[in-house]
Amino acid sequence: MPIRKRKLTTEQVLEARLRFAAGEREWGKLSRDYGVSRGVIKSAVMGETFKELPMPPKRSGLGNRPFPYG
Repeated sequence: MPIRKRKLTTEQVLEARLRFAAGEREWGKLSRDYGVSRGVIKSAVMGETFKELPMPPKRSGLGNRPFPYG
């Protein structure tokens, strides 16, 4: 079975997750910035892909509302 090449680097995924955590919620803008489809960036940011990478910490000071990562 051939090895699939990833469309995003580890650094790009971590950066995109931090941007999302900071409030950037436009999948279209994020996807354009990284040159991938909306589905690819959303899957990476939400942890459906790149599961081995850490997710941003949960917010503090905002009524214990966590980021939508779970």
